[in-house]
Amino acid sequence: MQSETIMPASGRRKDSEYEQAAMLLTNGKTKEAIALLRGIVSRNPAHTNAMVSLAVALIETDGVAKRDSPATKEALDLLDRAASIAPKDPVPLFNKGVCLRGLGMLEEALVAFDAALKREKRLPLAVLHMAEINYELGHWNKAVELARLAVIRDPGLKESLGWVPDAVSKASEQESKSR
Repeated sequence: MQSETIMPASGRRKDSEYEQAAMLLTNGKTKEAIALLRGIVSRNPAHTNAMVSLAVALIETDGVAKRDSPATKEALDLLDRAASIAPKDPVPLFNKGVCLRGLGMLEEALVAFDAALKREKRLPLAVLHMAEINYELGHWNKAVELARLAVIRDPGLKESLGWVPDAVSKASEQESKSR
C-alpha cells in the first residue's frame, strides 16, 4: 500500500496511510491507530501530524493523562518534538496545553496555550482553556477578560461560559476588599 499519492486536482500530496490512522482514531480503534501512527513516525520522523495524533491516541489509552504514565510521558515528548519541527504550527502546543491541564499542571498549560496563540492568534479554544484555567486558579478578572475574547473570536463558545457570572461576582468581591 502506498502511503502517499498525488491528488490530481491540486497537485498536493495526499497521505492515505495517515488518513487511515486518523479514521481509526476517530472510530475509537485506538490501538490500531497507534500501531499505524508509530509506523508512520518511524518512517518519517518529521511527520508532525502523525506525532500529534499519536500523542492524542496515547493519552486516550489511559483514558486521561496521568503523570506517572509512560504513555503520557511519550505523548508530551511527541508534542514537544512536533512543536520544534513545525515552529509555525500551533496544534502541538495546543494539545500539549490540553494534556498539561488534564494533569493538573495549570501554570504549565497556560504557557503552552500562550505559545500556541503566539503561533496563531485566532485560536478561540486556546483562549477558552486559558479563561477556564484562570478561573480555576482564582484569577477572576483575567478569566473574565479571556472569556470575552474567546466569545469575540467564536460566538458559539458563549454556551461554554456558564462560570463567567460567578467569576464576575468574585472579581467584584475581590475589588471591594482591596479598597
